[in-house]
Order: sequence, then structure tokens, then C-alpha cells
Amino acid sequence: MEGLSELLNRKEVNVLVSRTDKIGDVILTLPLINEFKRLVPNSRISFLISRKLENLIDGYKDVDKVFSIEDINLKVFLKENKFDVAVSVFPVKELAMAFYKAGIKYRVGTAYRLYSVLFNQRIKEHRKYAEKNEADYNLNLLSFLGKDISFEKKFFFNYSDEELKNLQKKVPFNLSDKFVVIHPGSKGSARDLRLEKMIKIPEYILKSHKDFKIVLTGILQEKTITQSFRDVFKDSIIDLAGEISLRELMVLIDKSSLFISNSTGPIHIAGALNKNIIGFYPNSAPMNSVRWRPLSNYSKIISPVSGDDMSEIDNEVINTAISEFLNHSNI
Repeated sequence: MEGLSELLNRKEVNVLVSRTDKIGDVILTLPLINEFKRLVPNSRISFLISRKLENLIDGYKDVDKVFSIEDINLKVFLKENKFDVAVSVFPVKELAMAFYKAGIKYRVGTAYRLYSVLFNQRIKEHRKYAEKNEADYNLNLLSFLGKDISFEKKFFFNYSDEELKNLQKKVPFNLSDKFVVIHPGSKGSARDLRLEKMIKIPEYILKSHKDFKIVLTGILQEKTITQSFRDVFKDSIIDLAGEISLRELMVLIDKSSLFISNSTGPIHIAGALNKNIIGFYPNSAPMNSVRWRPLSNYSKIISPVSGDDMSEIDNEVINTAISEFLNHSNI
């Protein structure tokens, strides 16, 4: 087999990074792609993700091409693209087997699954203990390169003026206004702050920070959750659940003053945009904020005093965090 140093010195190294699960997982994989390109500038990186991410990654720095797992014939896809390296960030047995059968020379993955034998670059880490952020686990997969990895996690989301204008046409308020985004659902990705406590958040903002609008977001199936808010607050809040795309949600979050949610995909969009964030997390691994904290410099994580009973979270603690953000002079 061709040696790694010879491979990396080629004119072009054809790389496939696969992460076919959820939004937050994919976002926390992006620093790996940027770091791979820094370490191997002659690499051409394809990103294999799920179709549910729509066009969120379009135009992202160092991602040369994006493919949806649902839209390809995997055997044909691998044969046509002739990848030199496949990095299985989210290990899937079927993908690992396909990479092996396709004869990809460097197949990178974790070491402790039954099918890890299909990888020939096996990284020995147990993520279930949640000892560091998911992005750090992902970056450590690059240790097979034998180079000094930078664990500085940067993100490069951007959007055009045209995209901003198109979103403005869809929302019933001015995007230059001060507003808070509340994303109350999580599709079961973690333990949630109870709805009756989440509903108290707009009540506090409307009373104590009247110059801020409140915007609810979510997928169409979460309209029943946002309806609970509308039943209480009527026209005092703006419900955009199911009405904007994932990429439009990214633009909306970027224009917001504060993003509030449980541990779910959009909180990582907010993290990648370095926004003000309040997130609700349980304490137990692997769900805790050690592993799944959003990577913003301005995030406040609120958890139960102990254990995972989210009903123990005090709304006064939440209110204090909200005021700390909304009273800040640069908002």
C-alpha cells in the first residue's frame, strides 16, 4: 500500500468525510474539514451528509463538494470518485463496509465498534464518557496524519445580501430590530426544559425587556409546541415554525440578539455564528454540555443542580441570564 507521506505529497488527495446524522453533529464536524485542508492543502474534500441539512453547507469554506447519502448509489459513487481517504466521523457499518470494499487506501474511524476492523486507521477514544467537546473528538480523528493538529475551532458560515433580502420578505418584522429567538423543541435529541418552564421565558422578556421582539422557530412538526406559546401570548410573539428553511434559520439566528433552546441542532448553528446563547442541558454523559456545548464565546449553559431532572431548573436563574445578555450595551 502506498505510504501516507507519498499519498499526501500527491498533486491532489481525494478525501471523503462522512457524517450522515443530525444538524449539530455535522456542524461540529466542520472544524475537522478546515483543519484537514490546513494540514493537507492539496486535498479535495467531499462531505457526505444527510439530505435533511438541505443547503446549509453550500459554499462553506474548504468543502469542495457536498453529497446527500439519500441521493446517491453508494457503490457507484465510490467507484466514480476514487477517494484516497475516507474519514468516518459518525461510524455507520454499511458505510464502513462500502469504504472497505471500494478499496479506499486510508479508512479512518473509531477503534471500539465490532466493525472497526474495516478501518485501517483506528482512533482509540470512547466518546460515551463525554470528557471533551464533540468537535475535539472529531478533530482527533486527524491524528492518523502524524501532524500537529490545531484544536482551535473556527467556523465560516456566510450568506449573501440576496439571501438576507429574501428572508426579510418572509418575516413580519424588520430583521434590523432587536429580537430573541426561542427554539423550544429538540426532536428528542436530549432532555428538554419542561414546556411550562419554557413558556415562562417570553412572559419575562415581554415584561422586563419590552424593546425586544420574540420569535419562535422549529420544524413544521413542532407547530403543536409553538401553538402552546401562541395560545398564551397571542400576537405578542412571532411564530416561524415550519415557515423558513434551515439556511434561512441560520440567517435569522445571525441577526438575533439572543438564541434560547434545549440541546438541539440549531443551538450549534448559533454557536458556529458566535451568538449570545442560553442552552438547557442535563448533567449526565453523554448528553451533557461537556460534549455538546455550543462553541460560542457567549454561551450560558443552565443545567439542573444535580442529575438530569430538567424540572429542577429555576426560572429565576434563566431570567437572570436573559437580563445579563439583553442589558448588554452592544445589543
